[in-house]
Amino acid sequence: MAFLSSFRAGAETKFPEALRARLRAFPLLENVGETGFKALLSEANWFALPGGTLLDREGENDSALFLVVTGSLGVFVEDGKGGRRLVTHVPAGETVGEMSLIAGSTGHSAQIVALRDTELLRISPATFEALVARYPRVMLNITRFLVRRLQSATSRRDGARPKTFAIVPLQDGLADAAIAHRLAGALREIGTRAAVLDSGASDQDAEWFNTFEQMHDVVFYRGDAPDSAWTQLCLRQADRSFLLAQADRPLPPRPLDLPAFKACASSLPELLLLQPDTGPLRLPEHFASRTGLFEGHHHVRDGHAKDIARLARFISGRAVGLVLAGGGARGFAHIGIIKALMEAGVHFDRLGGTSMGAIIAAGLAQEWSVEELTERMRAVFVSDNPLSDWTIVPRIALIKGGKVSAKLREHFGDLCIEELPRNFFAVSSDLTTGRIHVHRDGRLWRALRASVALPGILPPVVHKGHLLVDGGVMNNLPVDVMRDQEAAAGPIIACDITGEIDLQARDPRYGERPWWRQLWQGLRGDPSIINILMRSGTVGSEAQRRIVREQCDYLIEPPLPTIGLGDWKKFDQAIQEGYDATRACLEKNTVPLTQAEAEARRLHGNG
Repeated sequence: MAFLSSFRAGAETKFPEALRARLRAFPLLENVGETGFKALLSEANWFALPGGTLLDREGENDSALFLVVTGSLGVFVEDGKGGRRLVTHVPAGETVGEMSLIAGSTGHSAQIVALRDTELLRISPATFEALVARYPRVMLNITRFLVRRLQSATSRRDGARPKTFAIVPLQDGLADAAIAHRLAGALREIGTRAAVLDSGASDQDAEWFNTFEQMHDVVFYRGDAPDSAWTQLCLRQADRSFLLAQADRPLPPRPLDLPAFKACASSLPELLLLQPDTGPLRLPEHFASRTGLFEGHHHVRDGHAKDIARLARFISGRAVGLVLAGGGARGFAHIGIIKALMEAGVHFDRLGGTSMGAIIAAGLAQEWSVEELTERMRAVFVSDNPLSDWTIVPRIALIKGGKVSAKLREHFGDLCIEELPRNFFAVSSDLTTGRIHVHRDGRLWRALRASVALPGILPPVVHKGHLLVDGGVMNNLPVDVMRDQEAAAGPIIACDITGEIDLQARDPRYGERPWWRQLWQGLRGDPSIINILMRSGTVGSEAQRRIVREQCDYLIEPPLPTIGLGDWKKFDQAIQEGYDATRACLEKNTVPLTQAEAEARRLHGNG
């Protein structure tokens, strides 16, 4: 607690007029007269918590009621994974501690953290009981408030949206970087009231910052230098923090000092890497060693307005995620789906997938156009056959896999996933642990090679001694991976091309006939060993697939009735059917991002 003050001076109770006006707006104190006000304040304590500070619930704070005068608090509970998640955001004008006060409990499973510099009034249980005895309506007010908060918490899937963002430099010489102003401009273009505060506001008090934040939807606190007093204030005030760095300069060996409990309150910061206008993206020196000190990173190229627009969508909760399922040759339908969505004006900001879906998503993450993506896929799978290097003695798999690896390296080079312009992940299945493996770093081609390694067809990929195979074995539509990683980033579009595979045999003794009879059955269209193994690689995740389909915001599922997993020559047909199915979906439903932008413009009168 930065300071603690009582309003009682001898036999009199004195408090600032500004505080009186603010307290009158609290729903809790509705219809409380002047005498009751003075009696309440004579026993209350006024104190401040710097942003990132935990509210200690020991001693007098155990069953007390707290009124948030300025700033805001966050209520966190254990998430079952060893961390904590935000369940309630308590802004200025609201209260916290009501449940403990009413129930008289002393154990607290939740943590209360100041999300920014916050001023509070503490009311003891005895003072509250005296207030209720004189003004019974106070209990009705607090009951109504608790019901509204419960309804809000249960209807909001992803928690409160961040409102304040710190953009602070990790390196010297970045005080004049215009990223914050460019982001504010991009947000205003989509109807968001955004503003920037710099060190010129350093002399303002908490009341001023509180009023300024209430006037805007998003406020950027722009730091001036690493570890300066103003930068520390920016970090205390921020719901989320961005660390700014030049990609061609090494990251500092010492991490930026964050306020206590800030990682708990707003998760780890994200890194903004300033890149040149042209040339390949690069990672700064010490980037790998700083893993765990920032949650993720974004590349911002000089002169690329689309990078700023994408980051603005992340900040506003409108970053569209695209998840592509695996499915062999049926996966070519993803290209048609992408084409139709692009024509509808959808931007893809974060991408992920399994097997063939991962390969196509990686092409998008590398900013290939639909035309380039189409021609590259045609060259690999139609003009050539990467699954043609058969093994003589199939001890591990039928295919050697060298040709698949060579093709992936030919098209993706030695690029690392962290160097992609857009956020990307691929999923493989770890046979060693029996769990999925999410690839978010390392060589891109190697991650894709693991994601397509169908057991029995391609050899597994070895990663730190573990055997990785096709992601479809355990999770063929990894919507949950994207949802868990970036819950509040924006809507997720899932493209499921798995369908109901028509894998049937006409002969009731299929597989029991002589070899020459089995050869004839294969020519007639009965399933081959490749068909069986390809289907086996995804059928095990069917239950998982049905569960995660419920977690997306928009599902596209082209039927593809005549295209099998190995029908590589039906390339153009699969693309066209994916395109047609998506156009039909778009005519029936509204594109998520377009709807969000239109609603924002309507609310703020910008369109």
